[in-house]
Amino acid sequence: ILLVYMFDRLGRIESETPFVLEWFVQHGIQMWSTHEGQQRIESHGDKLMNYIRFWQAAGESEKTSMRTRDRIRQIVSSGHFAGGFVPYGYRAINKGRVNKRDQPVKDLEINPDEAVWVQEVFMKVAEEGASGYAMAQMLNQRGLRTRQGAEFQSSNIKRMIQHEGYTGYIITKAARSEFMPQLQIIDEALFTKANEMISKRSKKALKDKNAAQKSGNPTLLAGIVVCAHCGARMSAFLHTDRYKLADGSIRERVQAKYNCYQRGQHLRECDGQALYLAERVDRIVIAYADDLFRKIKSEPYDKSVEQRIRQQDAEHNRQKQAAEKKIKAAQYKQQRYEDEVLKCLDGTSAFSQEMLARLIAQAEAEVRQAKDEYATLLQNNDHRATVQQIRNYYNEFLGWANEFDLASIPRKRAILAELFEKVEVSRGYKVTIHVKGSYKQFLKIE
Repeated sequence: ILLVYMFDRLGRIESETPFVLEWFVQHGIQMWSTHEGQQRIESHGDKLMNYIRFWQAAGESEKTSMRTRDRIRQIVSSGHFAGGFVPYGYRAINKGRVNKRDQPVKDLEINPDEAVWVQEVFMKVAEEGASGYAMAQMLNQRGLRTRQGAEFQSSNIKRMIQHEGYTGYIITKAARSEFMPQLQIIDEALFTKANEMISKRSKKALKDKNAAQKSGNPTLLAGIVVCAHCGARMSAFLHTDRYKLADGSIRERVQAKYNCYQRGQHLRECDGQALYLAERVDRIVIAYADDLFRKIKSEPYDKSVEQRIRQQDAEHNRQKQAAEKKIKAAQYKQQRYEDEVLKCLDGTSAFSQEMLARLIAQAEAEVRQAKDEYATLLQNNDHRATVQQIRNYYNEFLGWANEFDLASIPRKRAILAELFEKVEVSRGYKVTIHVKGSYKQFLKIE
């Protein structure tokens, strides 16, 4: 005898579970349910009723799930905690709220002790380019643990950075509350910046990333320095040089260096140096960056940049309207030729079938071309900066200029990774620095 609470407990798939029950019965096992009694399979009708029971149970289960989702959506939309996992930085407490059954339910509030760590993690990731592994190590070394009492892993940090609820919302898969300032631990700008830094580190972006790499590295350009001879991105590491002194003793000196890995491993043709002293390269770049920061602090904000953006907007709108007219004209021409088809079949059209087919094909090609041009126009517009973005770039640039001298090594590394597209190094320590276009426009440099 096999006793279950209800027969639908035997499985979750309504098309398979009836056969599971039938298999038990056929093998001499009596099937009993506390609610439905014994299930017998003695006739074709029993088989049908068996199948219908599970089909009906599946429908009821779907309705229950739907009601549950709707109720959770209502709770969250009204700004209340619906239960479940409590994110790090918050705590669930009883504030006197009760449910429909008059039972107490909990609400979220910020845990001040944990919120401090959440803010520090976001700041270090966004401003210093710290990795998830480094942040997990930092929290573990300070004796902090996850909700389950385990040590933090990089995956915990990634989930923390990607949790938008820290900006002041209660968020579930099905719902999102209105903004709740009492639950805000970090602001939107910091959340966005931290997630941009995480995305730059993702495996998907490995080929062309230039995020500040390895926040524990003593160099400043890891992630953006490249070999000018072969174009390969260079790695930074600590290299030990050994010198033999006049008295025969050996002296060792550990120095940070940039290494062209492709040259060292003979993976591509490269006639550049294998190693470059990081301190020497960094000094050149720092001097250049200091010069840029002096310029941005001394020169007033040039509003002609905004004027150029507005002119570009006006020109884009003009091109967009022209492209829309071109699409409509091409579609009208195509429709006109297609309307001639019936006349051609009746012999009342001025066009022959061959000519009409050729004209329709030509009109279709014109419509496709016009739509492609319009799509390209919209795509190009997505990459253009707005006036507000220009102002944000300027304010960010000016902020870096004011803090750079006193910033920590990881922070300086993160600033340089944002300011420069890449730094090319060639033989004889010839350094070419490429400033990102977003910031170059304020300096009047080529």
